[in-house]
Order: sequence, then structure tokens, then C-alpha cells
Amino acid sequence: MEALNSYLKQFPHYTPKAFEAILPYLSIKKLDAGEYFLQHGKVCRNIAFIEEGFMRLYYLHDGKEVTNCFCKENTFVTSYTSLITKLESDIAIQAIEPTKLIVFSYDALQKLYEQDLFWQQLGRVAAENELITTECHHRFLKDLSATDRYLQILENENELLQRVPLNYLATYLQIAPETLSRIRKKISRT
Repeated sequence: MEALNSYLKQFPHYTPKAFEAILPYLSIKKLDAGEYFLQHGKVCRNIAFIEEGFMRLYYLHDGKEVTNCFCKENTFVTSYTSLITKLESDIAIQAIEPTKLIVFSYDALQKLYEQDLFWQQLGRVAAENELITTECHHRFLKDLSATDRYLQILENENELLQRVPLNYLATYLQIAPETLSRIRKKISRT
């Protein structure tokens, strides 16, 4: 729980009382690599803070998995659309490596919003960050060539190359695994 407390301390209006308010709602969930926090077609009812591990969010397109996001330690993960609308999720959330989550429900979050301004502000910041991340990824896919997308990963998100299987990385870049192999080979020669 200390990782979550440390993470929350970086936000304005944090108080120990705000952290204590969430404690009764928290549970720990451990996932092995390949296990799911959320599967396609299920309604998402929870939010998780990743204390340890690495996860991916993906959807199915023409029967193929397309990774649209990676999440690592000290970040929250959920299917926001499903969580808010209470409709079945079109994304799955899967552990890529052994993962330890601190989990709380949407209903608990709503209670926290009513109790403390800190939680309202944190919810707003999380929603804003989610929107920014989504827009940046769309621009990344639209504006850059496959090679430039890979180079951007090399420069800015090199950790993905150590922690993410290349087939997942290829779907994140929206290219075939063979194309990713060619790009990697070409870059390694230069």
C-alpha cells in the first residue's frame, strides 16, 4: 500500500486522511503473466493501481489482438468506458509479467468523491491524462511512418523493448511482426 500512498502524495490537496479514507475499500490481486484483470465482453467494475508488474490493454479487430496501451508500476488501469457506462468492455486488460494490483471498485470511488475534494481532483486528473494519452497515441499512429513510430519507442519508451513481447509491440505500432523485424534489422545496421 505504501506505493499507492507515495503516488497519491504527489497530488495537490493530499492528506493522510484522504489516504486513510480509501483503505477500507482496497484489496490486493496478484496476476501471473497472461492472466486477466478484465476480459472482453465483461463489465468493468474496478480500478487497479499497479504496484508491481506490467500490463497491456487490447481490443480485437477482425479477430486479431491490437494492443492500444501499456501500463506499468505506479499507474492506474481500468476500462474507463465500461466502468462509467456499465456496458460490456471491448478491451481486455492482461498482465504481461507477474503483477500485483491494489484494487477498488467504482462504487467506492464514488463514495470517496463525496467525502473529499482530493478524490474529485484525482479523478479529474486521471480522466484528463487518459484523454491526453489516447489523443497522443492516435496522432502517433496517424502522423508517423512505421519506422518513425519504432524510433520514437526507442527514444522515449525504451523500457517497452525490455518488457513487452515483440508481437504485442508490433500490434501497438499497428504493423505486422515481420515488418517490425525488418525495421529492427534495418536500424541495427545503421
